[in-house]
Amino acid sequence: MRDLIIDGLKIVAPLSVALIVFAEALGIAPKQVVAFFKDRPLVMLRALVATLILVPAAALGLILLLEPAPAVGVALAILVACPPAPLMIKSATKTGGGDAAFIASLHLSLAALAVVTVPAVLNVLAVPLGFSASVDPASLLSILAKSILLPIGLGLTVRALFPAWAEAFAALLGKVGSVGLLVVLIAILAALYPALLNMDAWSYAVIAVVSVAGLAIGHLLGPQNGEEKTVLAVECAVRHPGLAIAIGATNFTSQRALEVLLPCVLTFIVIATAYLVWRGRSAQRPAAT
Repeated sequence: MRDLIIDGLKIVAPLSVALIVFAEALGIAPKQVVAFFKDRPLVMLRALVATLILVPAAALGLILLLEPAPAVGVALAILVACPPAPLMIKSATKTGGGDAAFIASLHLSLAALAVVTVPAVLNVLAVPLGFSASVDPASLLSILAKSILLPIGLGLTVRALFPAWAEAFAALLGKVGSVGLLVVLIAILAALYPALLNMDAWSYAVIAVVSVAGLAIGHLLGPQNGEEKTVLAVECAVRHPGLAIAIGATNFTSQRALEVLLPCVLTFIVIATAYLVWRGRSAQRPAAT
């Protein structure tokens, strides 16, 4: 039964994520995304350095310092090597008031670079942590294309060609994707909740510290614009669970990868969501005043 549920989730989860990302892209004018690359290349470069270099470096230092269980250390290393974070593209803008064009630009950049950066970062982290993990470029590119590159590219194109249609259907498509993702989350928790209960408190504490460190790096290095700062913080703190689980399943067993990576993914998302709620409320106070 568990295997049947997991096989079903492999279909529903990517479709739900792709639909959410596509719906968000429908609300973004393509020229807004192009402007970040054309007019603000230093902002993009700083964001990439924070996400691809500083966050993995901080995670490595914390893992070596706090010494969680070896499996947790490996799971964290795999996870921080796998940006961007498609699950947060909606909540970053709706809950945290983040800049939609900036997060789309970051997602496109990180996804385009991931074929090089994911194996490179993973190999660097593997040496001091004493593990080895191979990455299948074809599988990696397929996941990124389905969850980020194609949905965002298609959403931006539809917005440019059919703006009225995009405005009319964006919200509905986003809700359908969110419902699908909620079903996936409930099914995962029902099937794999023992993995959440079996992990010890210290491991959860280390996972939380790594997540908070990512938030802090993105928040402190983010642009002065509060909406963009929120986006970079979340991008630094949450990664791509599909990529991480695929890498884990390739190098270990699928069940073992899920048992260790699932608590990490959920902890990252919970902490990032709490941050977004705080940022959203902080942004509303000046307006109310």
